[in-house]
Amino acid sequence: MPIHALRSQEAQHDSGAVVRSHGRDAVQFQLHGRVMTINVERGVGSDTFFLPTELRWDDETPLDAEAAALVRPVLQETNSFWGSESEFHETGRRRPGRSVWTD
Repeated sequence: MPIHALRSQEAQHDSGAVVRSHGRDAVQFQLHGRVMTINVERGVGSDTFFLPTELRWDDETPLDAEAAALVRPVLQETNSFWGSESEFHETGRRRPGRSVWTD
């Protein structure tokens, strides 16, 4: 598996993307110095990631096609590395300045 632990609750994918826990209900996806905070509902053996229909970095800049194509597989492979399955749920747009999503 192309995942390498960096420290507790932080791992790097061979693509260069880093995934880290961000509090109890979120993870951060980082690539080339840009960060996207993603809400997650933790479960027993499976976590649900809530991704907006329009992926944006935390500064509201849209992800380019290359970065957007990495989000799901990197989250899924990293979560598997941590021992959990992954589910994805699409949500509406993110409220500006917050990691909370609206429908």
